[in-house]
Amino acid sequence: MKLSHLSAFSRVVINQIRFTGSQALPLISLIALLLGGGTIIQAVTFLPRVGREDFLGNLLKLVIVRELGPLITAIIVLTRSGSAIASELATQKLHREIEALELMGINTHMLMVLPRVIAGFVAVNILVVYFDFIAFVGGYAIAYMVSAFPFESFLENLIRSLSMEDLLSSLSKATILGISIPLLCSFYGLKPETLFEIPIFVSRAVVRSLIVVFSANALLSVIFYL
Repeated sequence: MKLSHLSAFSRVVINQIRFTGSQALPLISLIALLLGGGTIIQAVTFLPRVGREDFLGNLLKLVIVRELGPLITAIIVLTRSGSAIASELATQKLHREIEALELMGINTHMLMVLPRVIAGFVAVNILVVYFDFIAFVGGYAIAYMVSAFPFESFLENLIRSLSMEDLLSSLSKATILGISIPLLCSFYGLKPETLFEIPIFVSRAVVRSLIVVFSANALLSVIFYL
């Protein structure tokens, strides 16, 4: 890859990570706070009634780390960045920007698709870790206003229940979903042949990516639970 192409490649990766990752933090923070707070409030309220306070950490790791973290993050990335990728590539194709690059001998898949896949992989993994952190810390802060559950007990339960398998499960989902979303959206983004087809293929990219997200999440959950 030529130096100029490498520079353009790096620029696309950085811009995509910024858009997919850092610019999604406010929305991720809000949703993680609400879901984490709601989950923790119900857990610390209900479990003591049945004498299972010791199950708190296990419940939270199953709900937040293994399921909600990767799934909600992937849905947010899909609706924000996936749809943007599909519409951007479709517009560039119809404006003949992609054709111009091909005439210059540039591999458009290497320059336009691969950077978005790399950015999706990096951003989704970081966002999943961030989601879990905000859900636990911010969620506990919200829950404490409703039920003054001791922070020491909360932290002890959580640390005791978390394992490398849980982290591996969460990051495996993040990796597969982070790669699948930009791949599918790029594929459908390069499909339109007329302006009329752009919203059709953007919608198709989002819907089919959503099916893949839920299917892959369920399949990986089964694999890690067996």
